[in-house]
Amino acid sequence: MFLDKAYTRDSSQVIALLEEGIEKEQTLPLRMALAELSLLEAQKRRDSDPQKKMYYILAAKHAYDYLFFDTRSEDSSTLSPSFRFMADIYNLAIAELISMRATRENPWESSDLDYRGIHYHFEVVKEGTGIWDPSWFDYIHNAYEIRVTGLTNEYTTKGLGAPLVGIVEKPAQNPHFGRFFPSRLVAYPISAVLLFDPIRKGQTTSRNIRLVFYDSLVTESLTIQNRQVPLEADFTTPLGLQLRKTNPFQTGLHNLISSDVELKNAGIYMLEPYRPDKIPVLMVHGLMSSPSTWAGLFNDLRGDPQLRKRYQFWFFMYPTGLPIGYSTSILRDQLKAIRALFDPDGNNPNFNQMVIMGHSMGGLLTRGMVQDSGTTYWDSFFKEPFETIDMDPNTKELLKNIMVFEHQPYVKRVIFVATPHRGSPMADAWYTRLFSGLIELPSAVSDTTAKMISGGSLTESASAVYTKKVSNSISLLSPSSIYTQTTNKVPLRPDIPYHSIIGTRKNVPAAGSSDGIVPYESSHLDFTQSEKLVPSGHSAHTHPLAIDEVKRILREHLAVIAAQNSESQ
Repeated sequence: MFLDKAYTRDSSQVIALLEEGIEKEQTLPLRMALAELSLLEAQKRRDSDPQKKMYYILAAKHAYDYLFFDTRSEDSSTLSPSFRFMADIYNLAIAELISMRATRENPWESSDLDYRGIHYHFEVVKEGTGIWDPSWFDYIHNAYEIRVTGLTNEYTTKGLGAPLVGIVEKPAQNPHFGRFFPSRLVAYPISAVLLFDPIRKGQTTSRNIRLVFYDSLVTESLTIQNRQVPLEADFTTPLGLQLRKTNPFQTGLHNLISSDVELKNAGIYMLEPYRPDKIPVLMVHGLMSSPSTWAGLFNDLRGDPQLRKRYQFWFFMYPTGLPIGYSTSILRDQLKAIRALFDPDGNNPNFNQMVIMGHSMGGLLTRGMVQDSGTTYWDSFFKEPFETIDMDPNTKELLKNIMVFEHQPYVKRVIFVATPHRGSPMADAWYTRLFSGLIELPSAVSDTTAKMISGGSLTESASAVYTKKVSNSISLLSPSSIYTQTTNKVPLRPDIPYHSIIGTRKNVPAAGSSDGIVPYESSHLDFTQSEKLVPSGHSAHTHPLAIDEVKRILREHLAVIAAQNSESQ
């Protein structure tokens, strides 16, 4: 029977006629036609039409029944064209349905509806492993409708479910997220499915429908009718949406010059809830930068299924005009605080395998996490020992935190990217010194410097530097600065594997080359497990070869852990 003319006249009547047919004889072609026609019917109706929602549900239902109730599992495959076609209809119907519900007041409450003698009970599942409660989000967007810019690669997985983006506008103030989350927007990848229970017949014919929002970073597949089905997910669109809210250059510049203002925002930030089953990878940005500099690398790391499953990625943000030792002390304090919150007993085997990656000046901060300073820094600045120096207690304690410290034992691998271990000659250029004078430092830093100078306890070399004001990060990056010379006297922990990624702009393989800011001789370390040279400027962490190297290192870290666990058994 040809229904094309009848469909043109009254599409809803034709759908009703086909519904009668499917009730009498369930066939795959008829189920497929109903799923497709129901989706088209929903799309052409106005949002105010009360039947629009019902047709989206019908489209998802018929696609679901086609995939899981009308076929034998041994005859079906997620790779077959028919599965993909029906999955696309199912996914799109759910995405549109959620977009409609999200605009309602109390959108995630249970509801009931009737259609052709069947009572449907609709509920939202809000608890369970790897399941999001949708009420935690301020907005939920359909990822199909968002165009990503600013990222080179897009990472998705094909399967069942609608890829969504969950937005939390102020996660730091949200009780479900809180400390160690950004103060402004974060976006999460979500995979939403509608699960249709079998029809129950009794006094009334009924069917339950459950809407589940799976955390795409935790749940990769689900089991339906004894079949394991991959979830459709979009890992790049949430990050792209988050990047729209930032201006990397403006943020980095303000982070440098207005270090006094930005000090309140310094800290470690997570972009997903803490996962005790995942190893933390902490990324530390460099001078005149911000965590957004890691966006491309982060996107590529999270897009890798193995790395996504085993690692969680954190970011340290700090005002880059601060003295390097002061920023290092903030990083150390933040690590201690996040450890105390999430692993207070220090027994989590994943937290105890942390990897830190520092770019440029961020690599110098990272050094401070794997050094035992003793009194080396203190002795470079002060003539008297800490115990006998005459200084008010608060200032003394602040200086001790900056200059006397121990390594963090849970840091088990370090990646240095374009790090000026021996400084950068550019810090001595006249234009750099001129720009350095624009940096505004917090009063705690300037007041402490004033007390150091007035106390008369500085060494001769320190007195020659600290005559008028404290040195900021730019001046401390000079190869001749006290900080640079002293930090190279403090060895790094010998039991930790180190890796270097170094940019080379000239056609020189090693010695004599440079990334334009840091000479190879400054970035090179003799004792690293690996050293990767990439044809790049100073932003070597954005180069594809550098990203591949980071992936390799993180996989190597997993292999080493697996070998250690095997030996201990």
